[in-house]
Amino acid sequence: MSQLLYSLKQGFEALKSIRNHIVEANLPADFPRPELPPISEEAKAALLQLLEPLEAYRIEKLETKLSRKKWAKRLGWLLCLPALVVDLMSLASNSDPSILSLIVLAGILMWVQLPEIQFKRHYKNKILPVLLDKLGDYLYSPDSCVNLDAVADFELMPSFSKKEAEDHIRGKVEDVSFEFCELTLKSRGSKSDKIQFKGGVVIISMPFHFESHTIVSQDYGSLGNAISGIKQPRVKLESVTFEAMFEVYSHDQHYARYLLSPAVMERLVELEQLFRKTARGSGISIEFKNNTVLIMASYFGNLFDNVDINLPTQDMSKIPLLQQELVLITSIIKQLKLDYLAAQNVAAQKMHARMETLAS
Repeated sequence: MSQLLYSLKQGFEALKSIRNHIVEANLPADFPRPELPPISEEAKAALLQLLEPLEAYRIEKLETKLSRKKWAKRLGWLLCLPALVVDLMSLASNSDPSILSLIVLAGILMWVQLPEIQFKRHYKNKILPVLLDKLGDYLYSPDSCVNLDAVADFELMPSFSKKEAEDHIRGKVEDVSFEFCELTLKSRGSKSDKIQFKGGVVIISMPFHFESHTIVSQDYGSLGNAISGIKQPRVKLESVTFEAMFEVYSHDQHYARYLLSPAVMERLVELEQLFRKTARGSGISIEFKNNTVLIMASYFGNLFDNVDINLPTQDMSKIPLLQQELVLITSIIKQLKLDYLAAQNVAAQKMHARMETLAS
């Protein structure tokens, strides 16, 4: 039953993604269209020093891929045809169906694509640490994972028995710690593992506690929202754009509206659009609990594997995408902290005024 609900939810996510693509060209004016920030000249110079030696490696892997592609066209049928015969014989004998031909085909495709996969991974391991160092106080690890124990009791975090993580980034913004990684969560099924989540996860540890447990989920329509499993009351917001994309739930309606200030909503919309455009995303969900913010961006692609093996490595047109993601994440952190400090200042002013009134 849980797998059926998950499948329905994934279907609603796909429909939501299609609708977002349709309405994107005519977004309401309350949120501006996100723009890529420019890369500094210092960062460009440092990156070019690394990119030039990578060009020879790119050409080597591209030539290997093209050679394998030719061999796959010439000899692939010699391998697939016998496998197809085995599958047909298995089908005719009423025994368990065989998928040998699919396995052989998948193996050939993987063999052809392996050089490109190797190039992309090598590119990331060389470029990302330098780029992150130029952008701020960030550290990169290719295979580490975020601290899932910190969000184990969050409603957005699905049950899982296996995890696969890569591209872990952690750092601080104005003394606020955050970490990000690309994550796949799976649960054991009767015949194979079931994917419960695939995408990017951001965990932010704020220096204060949120006064209310608030969840921002994708708007899946009446039926989709009904099976989401979120028990808290729905919060109505004024932003037309935000309401069209998200559903907000909280036991404290007033605090939820304060928490999701216009500036925070704007940045969340931009972050959702970025994941959707660059990684074939189906939307983000956010949960505010205790002193932690959990952002889960569901997508089918890979955010950092956007380098093209067919283009020279000196082409840095894709690099600003990572910079924009970090800018949006850090801007959310800064805005939440700014809103908190503003609220503290207002509270202090009210307390001071009250003390003066009592003293007089």
